[in-house]
Amino acid sequence: MMVVSLSFSIIVVCTCLSKLIHLYTYVGTVPHVALILFLPSVLVPDILVICLSRLFLSRKRTTITYISRLLGCTFSLILLVATAFHATFYYETGTEVTWTNAQRYVRDKDGIRLLLSGSNSAIVCVVLILGISWFSQTYLYQYAGRSLSMLTAPLFRALRIWNMCKRRRGCHSVEDAYDYQSFINSQTGNSHGKVYLDLPPQANTGSSRRYPKILALAIFLYLALTASLRPSSPYSQMSASLPITMLQMIGLHTESQANRYTFSRNPWPFPQLIHTTNWEKPKGYFKGWAPGDNSILAQMYRDRLPTWLPEAPPAGFCKWLSSNHSNQVDREVGDGGGTGRICHETKVDGTFYNPVNDPLRITNQDEEILDILSDSFRNGTVKIKHIALIMLESTREELFPLQQGSDIHNIILDSYKGRKDGDGVNALLSQLTPVAEKITGKAGCWKRTNGSDLAKVPIPEWNDTTQDGYGGINVIGGFTAASLSFKSLAATHCGVWPMPVDSFQESEAQSYQPCISQILHLFNQNKGAKTASNDFLEQKWLTAFFQSITDKYDRQDIFNNEMGFEEIVAKDVLEQRAKARSGLEEINYFGYPETTLKTHVRELIEKVQREKKRMFFSHFTSTTHHPWGLPRDSKKIEYVNTQGNMGWHRDFNSYLNTVRFQDAWLGELLQLFELHGIANETLVVLVGDHGQAFKQDITTRTGTYKNGHVSNFRVPITFRHPHIPRVQYEANATSISILPTILDLLINTGSLNRKDMAVASDLLHDYEGQSLIRPYKSSRNGRRAWNLGVINSGASMLSVTSADAPWRLVIPLDGASQWRFTDLKNDPLELEPLEKWSMEQLVGDVRNLYGEEASQWVVQADAVAQWWAWERKRLWGYKSTK
Repeated sequence: MMVVSLSFSIIVVCTCLSKLIHLYTYVGTVPHVALILFLPSVLVPDILVICLSRLFLSRKRTTITYISRLLGCTFSLILLVATAFHATFYYETGTEVTWTNAQRYVRDKDGIRLLLSGSNSAIVCVVLILGISWFSQTYLYQYAGRSLSMLTAPLFRALRIWNMCKRRRGCHSVEDAYDYQSFINSQTGNSHGKVYLDLPPQANTGSSRRYPKILALAIFLYLALTASLRPSSPYSQMSASLPITMLQMIGLHTESQANRYTFSRNPWPFPQLIHTTNWEKPKGYFKGWAPGDNSILAQMYRDRLPTWLPEAPPAGFCKWLSSNHSNQVDREVGDGGGTGRICHETKVDGTFYNPVNDPLRITNQDEEILDILSDSFRNGTVKIKHIALIMLESTREELFPLQQGSDIHNIILDSYKGRKDGDGVNALLSQLTPVAEKITGKAGCWKRTNGSDLAKVPIPEWNDTTQDGYGGINVIGGFTAASLSFKSLAATHCGVWPMPVDSFQESEAQSYQPCISQILHLFNQNKGAKTASNDFLEQKWLTAFFQSITDKYDRQDIFNNEMGFEEIVAKDVLEQRAKARSGLEEINYFGYPETTLKTHVRELIEKVQREKKRMFFSHFTSTTHHPWGLPRDSKKIEYVNTQGNMGWHRDFNSYLNTVRFQDAWLGELLQLFELHGIANETLVVLVGDHGQAFKQDITTRTGTYKNGHVSNFRVPITFRHPHIPRVQYEANATSISILPTILDLLINTGSLNRKDMAVASDLLHDYEGQSLIRPYKSSRNGRRAWNLGVINSGASMLSVTSADAPWRLVIPLDGASQWRFTDLKNDPLELEPLEKWSMEQLVGDVRNLYGEEASQWVVQADAVAQWWAWERKRLWGYKSTK
């Protein structure tokens, strides 16, 4: 029966360990006095789990107890694995995993590989739990049995007395009487028919019998009182017990409240801002702006059928196929590139995006193009034949490039205080991102302590021939639309906001706006079956998506196919085409380094040139993703001090090494464009999918999961072209502005034929993002230019900023986190966030510390975010599975 006691001991140890981790995450968020006061009520679910487990793990030999023991032992094994995962995840990230999110990993082959990346820590955790459980099993099993007997003895004594009274009245025979005492003895392991609570005869007085009853009653009343009086947040979340929350993953109700959505009226919270006096009339391609139920302009847009729309449009343009224009609901559409698609019902039932009726939308198309750009555009020196859209995995703006004197540079220097010469450290750091310096036009400004310049860093990977003063537009202050890679991918490629729901549910729907590749397919379809032309304006586009890792994780491949890419190269294709699999070196749980793509990129360029086509090349880097592995032949450098008590910098140092690797790869990629003679006619757009927080940023947690820190949202956004004048564009913009900016550039550089230009000019006015070649509008007629960010895993938290204010708000959609307010102007690193468990508390504290204007901004930000969250689900046609 040792297995029984060991199983029970495992349950106790796992329950206690998981609870300690759970409570530790809340220690700094509640007053210590309140924590002590409400702690007993918080522990009740865990005590109940332990008591029930003890009853299930009885040593009595009956059919029922055999079954209960089997269930109890199985439960202990499941709980052991879950606790190891829970503890390891917390150790790696400083955040607890949500079990409903865990399904995303468990049900995905590549997700399981991600989980196994922490297997070493998990094994250590399992060994520790088993060791503690082994040595404590006898004591825990017997003590729990005695305690359970003491707790239940009064109840069973009352039942026995009640039964005896009934027998005296003749209600039952003696043979039918139920031996309650034998039952509890069997469940607690007492086979001698003795109650652990029994007292010696001399002490068994009326007074002594009352004390346990009074104590039990007092405990019950205290628990009931504190449970009813304690605030809902965070004590309801603190009461969660791991064995119970695990059931969320395997039970019927797997969806969080924030994930749920039902189609219902979602009124705009500030009707005064969309009053008819603020409506804007149509002009040219601008369809006007007139949000409201009785808006004629909004209805006109809804009923319109663009003259340029083919009878069988490519995927992405299905929103115009309403019942007024087609008798079909789900129907095939024109491919425009050989990839047939289906128009889903969600896009023809009236739930599509209407820019005229969008109260959030602010356009800057009525502004002139920036003066510094207009001359180059007018004289025809800028031609865009090809487009390369490069998404940089986990890339932070302050590391693209790293600059001397920046906050992150100072953090690195501080790690070496008294250990290493500053000039030596700077000499190393100056070689970290030289390609990024060239791309963005932001010099690293590397100098010695005596003020002299450090030697210029050679870039062997890339011979850049761009003239001084040229190179393109670099955005300063850019934010991502999501700290989840694939949601960010959708925002970047389709110019849309992602949904605040867990995982990549967008892959199961159609984007509510045409993606860039779909627009290019429409251009192809408009050209018909023309023969290849020497005039690039008449050439068709070839769309391709390249990454060196798997595209099967979280249904990325489904979304890539939905966007209509004609050529897709990912891990499986690399393995199929490799002459020898041994030549492919896996560097992380997702796949290979980007350098394995080099031959495939070269072949793509040669194919485009041979077939006289234009290229849209989308590429997603990956080496900078956790666990920051490098190929064996890459030298690992110590950029940050990791010696001794500075060992906690190791992850950050590994990340910096992958940043250097990625920088060199970008140089190789741009050199390929140079060697094939397409560099001067290729627009290269670079954007970070999201940032990456480390302990250097926020000591309590790392990574992006349920981490609203600003370092996860500041990303580089750059439009590089050798003939576009250099511009440092300062704006609190997001990655949804990339697609409209690309269209604006194609139009104004004369890089489209007349028919395509008319289509692009019309579509440009449909997107929510502003163009980044025109002055950015931070507000209009009292309306702010709001920027929303979905925080990994999707349904838990939202980040809110506005272009006209320095403040930032993180909203807990699931109620399991604190409201978080920061002032990015005075606290750009968010070292002193204001965090509260309720909106009311936060607004009051913001008013006291930052003033009335800031508190009003918080109220508005919350209202806009709540409206926005439901509106995204409507636009994506998202329907809860409940």
